[in-house]
Amino acid sequence: MRAGPFALQSSALPQNGGVSFRPGIFVRCARGLCPDCAAPLPGGLTGLLGAPARCPACGMGLRRGGGFFLGAIVWSYGLIAFGALPLIGAAFLTGLVGAQAASRLAVAAVLLLPVLLNGLSWRLWLGTYYGFLPEQLPSSGRRADD
Repeated sequence: MRAGPFALQSSALPQNGGVSFRPGIFVRCARGLCPDCAAPLPGGLTGLLGAPARCPACGMGLRRGGGFFLGAIVWSYGLIAFGALPLIGAAFLTGLVGAQAASRLAVAAVLLLPVLLNGLSWRLWLGTYYGFLPEQLPSSGRRADD
């Protein structure tokens, strides 16, 4: 490591020398549960508005500021660009739908799926974030209202 103002401190590196992932936290969030206390969240994070502001059981803030919502947008984009659109393309290439129907399906997918997948995208984003950064959970010492 190089010395200087931008050098990583040894305490900032994971203890095992690499990135760790906690799949239990990811699965908990994917099921619509609080990433910290595992209490069911209102609507199970399935609503069109995404995540509620706080967990009603432990008070953990789920909507952090400063662009935290961008992770859900990335998940939504990935699900559409690498999930729905390739299926439409495969349906066209195999002759299940014609060119005009495939085009209409693609436009409908691009316009409607982001709204419909918002809750799922939030669940997956919270699971990804806290799965890789479990030290950010209130049970690990971070303030619940942060």
